[in-house]
Amino acid sequence: MNSKDEGCISFVKACALGNDFVIVSENVSDDQKELSALSKKLADRRWGIGCDQAIYVRPTDDVHVYQIRFFNADGSEAEACGNGSRCVAKLLIQQHNLKGAVLQTAGGTLDCNLLDDGTVSVILPKPVCVKTVDLKHGEGYAVFVDVGNPHLVCFVDDITVSEKLEAILETYLHEIDPSMPPRVNVGFAKVVDRHTLLLNVWERGAGFTQACGTGACAALAAGQAHGLVEQTVHVHQKGGPLIIQLNEQHLILQGEAHLIYNGAISILD
Repeated sequence: MNSKDEGCISFVKACALGNDFVIVSENVSDDQKELSALSKKLADRRWGIGCDQAIYVRPTDDVHVYQIRFFNADGSEAEACGNGSRCVAKLLIQQHNLKGAVLQTAGGTLDCNLLDDGTVSVILPKPVCVKTVDLKHGEGYAVFVDVGNPHLVCFVDDITVSEKLEAILETYLHEIDPSMPPRVNVGFAKVVDRHTLLLNVWERGAGFTQACGTGACAALAAGQAHGLVEQTVHVHQKGGPLIIQLNEQHLILQGEAHLIYNGAISILD
């Protein structure tokens, strides 16, 4: 589990719209159980560093291409993370003086670029599944969207309804349809106009976060499927706004990413 340097693990603390991450770029075990245990310790806000997700980065033979794994605060592995991907991309591009970076994730391959204004754009694969769901809990309707990781997007008139339904809906789809993922991220979206959405996301393994990049992508895809929004939408979350575009080829996610500090931790207990 530990790095080769006397048991210390070097990391970078990063944040995107209040969604925070611990990024580990050095060689740690690739075993899922060990990474899960390590991630829970790193993510603990009292006994560790504190984060929504721990992200592990491995280089490949191509200096522009990196393999990425995402682990939630509860130790479960996630297929993708839009906000985390922007942070990793910014770190790699600045660290290695790259023009862009390609991230290989379990949810697909992501092309990332650091823009002149300091924001990062990520090109994601188009959603592979967009399916309206008969939602028996609460008002409005819901859409299941797979953007590399699974999301249930609930369109509501009052976004505060999320406070009552979050954890209930995380496993709801699998309960009514075993072909659906056992756990999904749950987004609560309100349409302000055809170019603006409000969004609050309950993330698997982390709970409510300040923002969710793939959740914003899923909200746009779900809204487009029902003719509610245009191809380009500003998605506003507690942590701030994201610009999302969906065309015939792919999704484009653009937003801020901040590298906060470097550090090293030795797991003693």
